[in-house]
Amino acid sequence: MAPQAVSGQTTINSTPTLITTGLIGASWLVFHAPAGGNQIYIGGATVSTTTGLELHKGQSVTIWLPENTKIYGIVASGTETLPWLLTGGA
Repeated sequence: MAPQAVSGQTTINSTPTLITTGLIGASWLVFHAPAGGNQIYIGGATVSTTTGLELHKGQSVTIWLPENTKIYGIVASGTETLPWLLTGGA
């Protein structure tokens, strides 16, 4: 299978929300937090606003996402849309 590039926008709410899953062969995941609105936190399935990695407003973050690993997001209240780009795969 050739390397892939997959993009999306996930609406994050106040419960852990699945953003995406790592591609076969692992991948790089880039997030771009909106400049306004709610603060977004990312992590595993039990992510919370106190345990998650905080995405600062307007910040782009790149992480290595192992094969089949799921990444989740959460906000304290309301919703926020998080654009992302997943690249890699075997």
